[in-house]
Amino acid sequence: MTAATLQTTFTGREPSLSVAAGRVLALAGAVFGLSNLFQYGVYSGLLNLHPAALGLSWPIAVAVFIVTLMRLRKAGGEAGKRAAGWSRLGILTMIASALTLLALSVAQKDFSLMYWMTPLGMGIYAVAWTTAAVKARRGWMLAQGVGAATIAGLTVTLLGAPEQYLFYAIGLMAFAFAPGVFMILSDKA
Repeated sequence: MTAATLQTTFTGREPSLSVAAGRVLALAGAVFGLSNLFQYGVYSGLLNLHPAALGLSWPIAVAVFIVTLMRLRKAGGEAGKRAAGWSRLGILTMIASALTLLALSVAQKDFSLMYWMTPLGMGIYAVAWTTAAVKARRGWMLAQGVGAATIAGLTVTLLGAPEQYLFYAIGLMAFAFAPGVFMILSDKA
């Protein structure tokens, strides 16, 4: 029995777009939020690990996200496919941003440019929430966009400090994980 069959069996229908999108948001907030907490732990010294361990955190997080996203896509019917498509666009935007910063870092021999991935990442969430708010005409979504933009701005002031990763994790929990759970539970966002 597939997850989609189970969903239909228990509720009598496939998940709505709100539930499917909420699942993806909660997944992204949890996986990438935890990855940023790991980064904060290593950079701050809370975790007694060599900084080389950081080279594994993002590839692992992206792999976990993509594999789980594929499962959610299968379990979500048509709504799951639409939500997964948007998410793929988001993750590709993040990867393109990271690769652009990496190329600039190599060209300038200044890898501190990679610190800008934190505000860029949160900025992408701000744009996504604002776009969703305009399309869906939901005030709470606009509040998410403003909140994500605020965290993006705050992380700019923390560039190079371990706390930038802590605040990015907080932003992901507040503006991806929590609203994702809200959308799953309310099914009327």
